[in-house]
Amino acid sequence: MNILLIVPNIEGRVGSPNLNMAALATFINECSSHRAEIVDLTFHKENWQHQLHVRLDGHHYDLVGFSVMTFDVLQSLRIARFIKQTWNLPIIFGGVHVILDPEDVIRHPEVDIICTGEGEFALREILDQGLNCHGIAGIWFKEHGTVVRNAARPLLENLDILPFPDWSQYDLETYFLFNNNHLTLMSGRGCPYSCTYCSNHILKKTMTGKYVRQRSVESVLDEVQTAIDRYASRGFKYIYFIDDIFILNRKWTLEFCRQYIARGYHRKIRFTCSVRANLVTEEVIRALKDAGCYQVGMGIEAADDAIRNDVYKRRMSREQIDRAVDIIKRSGLLLSCQFIIGAPFETIEMMEASLELARKIDADTIMFSILMPLPGTEIKDLCVKENLIEKEQLERSQVMYSTPVIRSKHATLQEIHALYGRMRRYQIRKYLTRGLQLKGLRFLWDLLVFLVYLKPKYKLEIQNAFKVTVNRYVLEKLQ
Repeated sequence: MNILLIVPNIEGRVGSPNLNMAALATFINECSSHRAEIVDLTFHKENWQHQLHVRLDGHHYDLVGFSVMTFDVLQSLRIARFIKQTWNLPIIFGGVHVILDPEDVIRHPEVDIICTGEGEFALREILDQGLNCHGIAGIWFKEHGTVVRNAARPLLENLDILPFPDWSQYDLETYFLFNNNHLTLMSGRGCPYSCTYCSNHILKKTMTGKYVRQRSVESVLDEVQTAIDRYASRGFKYIYFIDDIFILNRKWTLEFCRQYIARGYHRKIRFTCSVRANLVTEEVIRALKDAGCYQVGMGIEAADDAIRNDVYKRRMSREQIDRAVDIIKRSGLLLSCQFIIGAPFETIEMMEASLELARKIDADTIMFSILMPLPGTEIKDLCVKENLIEKEQLERSQVMYSTPVIRSKHATLQEIHALYGRMRRYQIRKYLTRGLQLKGLRFLWDLLVFLVYLKPKYKLEIQNAFKVTVNRYVLEKLQ
């Protein structure tokens, strides 16, 4: 059987190619007798319907699949509706949003099947059984107008048995233009922490089996070598480890760094990863630096202790944050810090304190986002209880974390949006200063090219022009 997997990014940001779809397609193509193909609409925001006609007219597919996040569920449904009306193909939805809110997703008439857990083996069984979904764990489906809910599927414990994602179906050269030659790689699945705004604490409760799983060091390094062999000639230069917390297991991290150096990758492919303040030590950061890590990202989320620990449940002290920042900056690694504004009980003064903390830390990259109440999360339950969600705003929101959809008890949507605008201007001024320091007038020329040509062609946000250009200079300097 043949399945077409859709990357539905017709209104969102340009970042990195979709790992979930690459992993699913690779598993079906290498571990079954079926065929999976990917249509990525990221660079076809204006003509996505034409792109689907090119792929679907005159070609045979038995099933169409979507991997859905909360911020792209509306555009996924829009595309699915077009496919259903034009070709009347069966459609399956999977992904984090489906796991968080399966009842809402399955009610839509354009959705025939949903996957309520990890998708590789469930999807293969669907294809093996000719789309007969009876008895397939982790699958809900419609039969004669009734929803059939199969039992949950246990999580896969041994991640090493999965094949390495094949990125060849993506337009890598265009992605590399905007993400500065990075490929994404994941060394494990799951996170043990229970931050109220994050889906992990709900997924842990919802899914069956061991939630936090780590691949072997050897498996991850073999994937690095495979990526070098396949994609270096297409421009691949850096790895972005997208694990929630790359340094979660200290022993694993140190062994990874040791073997990364032993294989000589530290001289070939540098990488960036995420850390957590309470897990940062001199030993771990020094090991990352020696292995070729050039930057770490760290979520701070809020300067105010009550918002950070009582509302967000980050379980992270200001002393731990200050110490981690000091260790990272002294190591010579670049530092990226993330903040969230708009918590239910957060005042404008508390949000401004986060901006002041960002100024004080003066990380190489500062990212601000607006709280998004994900389905099923504690923070959404709190927002519902306090009647803070602006339903119309939530339904219109397609660019996640940049549009306020809830009121704080002490701040309106307009006030939150205005402060977010100040934060964005701070980010842009920071990029402008850095770009001029690194390249002078050449920076202004590169910005002009980006804004006049690339921004309208690919429907980019203006901030991308500054971020992408400056990050490219920084990486050139590292080389």
